Amino acid sequence: MKVIYVSLTCFLLYACYSTDVINWPRELPERDYFVSAYRTDPVNREFQTREAYLQWIVSFYQGTLVAPTGWSQIQLLVVGSAPPSLKDELEEQLFLLGRQIAAEWAKDNSSRLIDSRMLGIWGAVLQLAEGPSQQYAAIQLIRKDVNELLLGKLLPSEVNDARYEENLGLQLFGDI
Repeated sequence: MKVIYVSLTCFLLYACYSTDVINWPRELPERDYFVSAYRTDPVNREFQTREAYLQWIVSFYQGTLVAPTGWSQIQLLVVGSAPPSLKDELEEQLFLLGRQIAAEWAKDNSSRLIDSRMLGIWGAVLQLAEGPSQQYAAIQLIRKDVNELLLGKLLPSEVNDARYEENLGLQLFGDI
């Protein structure tokens, strides 16, 4: 009986820990979108479990100790600074863009096309864009670049601060 109790307790504790069960954060996009993205990538499935992939999705949105500003916080900052007439549109654009980026970035390092360096650049671009027109232009350029990366039309090395400074008139990292 004691063995059954211990086994059941371990199972329940694991279920509470796993992102694959009921504990998917409500503020994140639907889990099924990411489960589907995971299933459609047989290469990544060789290197990464579904649970690990989903945990990286959560980290993308909520941040980590190393990168505490997650996508959810960036989205709130951008939408919060927009005029009321544009909030819904910007929120929708960032929601779709975030899902697309997260689905690729959360993959194992050996099989992903979007890396953490790109996230840093895009996060800075979105936070430094001023006014609705520059914010909208930034979102559109990032979305274009994400699509081109995924299609192999843009090299990862081409995603750099100079690209966004030139196209958007931003000063990202200055002399750093």
